[in-house]
Amino acid sequence: MGSTTSGPPFGDADADARVMYQVTSVATTAEQAEWMADKVRSGMLARTPSGVFAHPISPAGYAVMSRDLDTEEGVDAAGGVYSYVQRFAVEVTSLNS
Repeated sequence: MGSTTSGPPFGDADADARVMYQVTSVATTAEQAEWMADKVRSGMLARTPSGVFAHPISPAGYAVMSRDLDTEEGVDAAGGVYSYVQRFAVEVTSLNS
């Protein structure tokens, strides 16, 4: 979905970026689409009892500072196909020094 940067040019030691990811769950019923969207949300945002994310994201050369649900459009139907759109924002910073 794209990204935005802040601070110095991306790749510098102090560069940050906000990267957007969209996941569209597609199913034959609204319930299936919602179930899949729940699984995606859990995969991106679930935390362990100690408070760390249950599923780490570890891009080489970067550290993930935060991740959150940016947009959740809910179920939509078209031609007998149900879809559920979610957009997640992942903020990263460069580990280059």
